[in-house]
Amino acid sequence: MSRIDRPSTKPAAPKASAPRHQPTKRVAQDIARLKKAKNAQVTKAEDGRATSLERTTTRKDTTTTSRLDERQGHLLESTFEYSKSTSKPGLERETTYQNNTDMLGRRSSAARTETTRELENGRESKASSKTTDIWGTTQQLTETNKELSFENGSETSNRRLSRDSRGNRLTSSDVTRVEQQGKSVVTTNAKREVGSERNTASSTTWEDQVFRLNDTVDWKKTDSVGKSYLKETEYDASRIQAKADKVGNAVDKVLGWLGLEPKEWKSEVPADRMKEVAWHEGDNSYVGARYGVSGNQSLSFDGKGLDGTFHREATAGVYANASGAVQGRFGEASYDARAKAEATASVDARGRLDSNGLDATVNMKVGAYVDAEVTGMARTPGLYFGGTELYAAVEGKARASAEVSAEATGQVSITRRPPTAVVTGTVGASAVAKVEGEVRASAGPFTIVGNAYASAGAEAKATGIFGYQDGKLKLGGSAGAALGVGAGAGVTVEVDVKQIGDMAKNAADLNKDGKLDWKDAAQAVKKTAKFALPGLGLFL
Repeated sequence: MSRIDRPSTKPAAPKASAPRHQPTKRVAQDIARLKKAKNAQVTKAEDGRATSLERTTTRKDTTTTSRLDERQGHLLESTFEYSKSTSKPGLERETTYQNNTDMLGRRSSAARTETTRELENGRESKASSKTTDIWGTTQQLTETNKELSFENGSETSNRRLSRDSRGNRLTSSDVTRVEQQGKSVVTTNAKREVGSERNTASSTTWEDQVFRLNDTVDWKKTDSVGKSYLKETEYDASRIQAKADKVGNAVDKVLGWLGLEPKEWKSEVPADRMKEVAWHEGDNSYVGARYGVSGNQSLSFDGKGLDGTFHREATAGVYANASGAVQGRFGEASYDARAKAEATASVDARGRLDSNGLDATVNMKVGAYVDAEVTGMARTPGLYFGGTELYAAVEGKARASAEVSAEATGQVSITRRPPTAVVTGTVGASAVAKVEGEVRASAGPFTIVGNAYASAGAEAKATGIFGYQDGKLKLGGSAGAALGVGAGAGVTVEVDVKQIGDMAKNAADLNKDGKLDWKDAAQAVKKTAKFALPGLGLFL
């Protein structure tokens, strides 16, 4: 009978790879050559914690500059930065490498190479980078930028690809093309972004004798697209301009003959148009509603023209809040809760009419908003140690919100100086929901703050323009839509070193004279002898 081997359950051995934060072999060789170079310029800080090396060489038509900076902090933090730039006709290349260590000895690194070439019809830049954060997550980024010129136009483009070791991948492109078509110039733009991306940030700081450690991570997922079109045509408006000047001058003369004095009219919607209803009202709680209309309007004449404004807002909302506190021999605790659901609609308009023309804008917006927030706190009784009050406390906050809105804006501008006849408009809608929370825990000189959030949203937007401006007839618009999901978390740790030092000093200052000297040592010996000598009597 032949032997049947079962598949192994042991994980496969990882492939050999270079150390996580080490530079590539080529960069390492360049760094070694720079350190050995006799003609490198050396700069050292007075405290000896920072050193810089720099060397520039020129061979034929190529200039190369290399620089190395090393800095050492007072704790475990250090910075190692290397850069090399090469320049010659038609080509520029820059390489950078960073290796950072924070106050706790955690390491992160970043390497980037960018090459720019001159082409027959433009310029092209390619860049690639690799970063590794303190948790060992690597992120690779490639990016290409082009600026090209053609016989009848030009094109600029940006294309980007981001990938990391956690499976995230994000691609984006942004292409703008300008083309001459007879007497017209046509500009088109196309944008696209799809995928997910994760970004982290870490820091350690020492300030005012407080040590802080902060780590955050943000993650987004998106699928968005946008396109725009604009056509501009040269147009001679001199004849129309001449007629407009005649009419405008005539209006100016009429206004001057009338001798009208500047005046202004203002009014507001009566306050009783906004109603409030309280369904429940207690010492620590409230439930009620608010609804109605508010607004104002104005009209003014300055001797040359009329200015007008108009504002109206309709609101309908339900609001609730509750709070409470308790205190006893185990400490104190409190809470506060708030919630609201609100819908609004508003109209804003402004305009000016005079002999030069008309300039007016109207904005309309409707939306609904729901928000709920809860906060709480608990704290133990204070305990004095070394002259310092110590206690433990926990604070928490949670919030959830959602918003839906739609907005439209229109603008009309007809003027003779400068000659303008333009109509523009924007229409947009969005829906966003978010949940976030934070917890803060402290015990004496130690504090930890943690937070997290999650969000989801979608939006759509369109804009348009039509008319005459800057000597050109313009026709264009843009449209786009986006879907996105986001999430993130962070933690901050604080250590009040000064408070720890004060407690230690106060505990050692046995004679309470505010300083530490031989008298405190003598006092400690005296107290020790007081308790130790009676015990020795048992053995005598």
